[in-house]
Amino acid sequence: MTQRIRLPALIGSNPLAALTAFGLLRLLYNTDPSVRLGFVLEDDWIAFIESDRFESIEDVLELTSAWVQTDTLDRLLGWANDVRVAPEEYRSLVKQANADSDFELLSFLSAIAADGAVDTQKGRIKPSAFYMVSGQQSFLGGTREILSAVRQNSIPLLAEALVGPWSYQTRLHSLGWDPATERLYALRHKAPTSEKPSCIAGAVLLAAWSLSLFPTNSERGRALTTGFRREGRDQHFEWPIFSQAIDLPELKSLLHTAAWTTRSGTLRGGIDAIYSARRSEFGQGYAVFRQARLVGPSA
Repeated sequence: MTQRIRLPALIGSNPLAALTAFGLLRLLYNTDPSVRLGFVLEDDWIAFIESDRFESIEDVLELTSAWVQTDTLDRLLGWANDVRVAPEEYRSLVKQANADSDFELLSFLSAIAADGAVDTQKGRIKPSAFYMVSGQQSFLGGTREILSAVRQNSIPLLAEALVGPWSYQTRLHSLGWDPATERLYALRHKAPTSEKPSCIAGAVLLAAWSLSLFPTNSERGRALTTGFRREGRDQHFEWPIFSQAIDLPELKSLLHTAAWTTRSGTLRGGIDAIYSARRSEFGQGYAVFRQARLVGPSA
């Protein structure tokens, strides 16, 4: 019998929560191909899953907690200190992953960097638009720290991510994906640089698992990441909301085609809303998602 399991902490209008929902669907699909993801409109769009196998949120948490303890994420995150490596090193990694039939690593590599797009100043491969850290921070290293934190306290941190409330007790960086963690100087009583960052560790980890749904390609030396739209110099991450639950192949098709509106501007069947979050860059290479705005059915 199909069960609907509500995920009250995953609010569809939040970019991190949407990525977390997509990552959760991708994870659960490996165990239950019947699993589907949808959103129901309450005060906001709340995610839910429908499954023939998982009967409760406890079942979901148990599987997700077991996944965190496997070496899968270690393979995806342990190949370098930084994504921005020399093109030769990146291609060698791709070749070896292909020889090993490590399709998870292959899909992650094709998502996190754009083969053919090279930084002319440093000669390094250009990363995905989801790469939003710089300086002493590193995407792979930061995600490994989050993985370590979740492994130490998996059920509570994963429950925080999926059920809530989001209490921000983990003192690590959210990788720029959570608009709520942007530390604006004008809104704080002291300089943001003197404050420790905080994140929803379980959500960030599942969001990282969603990245393989957003491959990055190169065009004339520029890295183009699926799900992002350019507007002048700015990039905007956009995603659809759907009340009719869909499975993973349907989600992949939806994300990759991005044909969410008709020529007249109305939403296509099955799409209930479209949200857009600007990728705001600051400093030297840092970026953060700003609060999302509704761009469909009406801007």
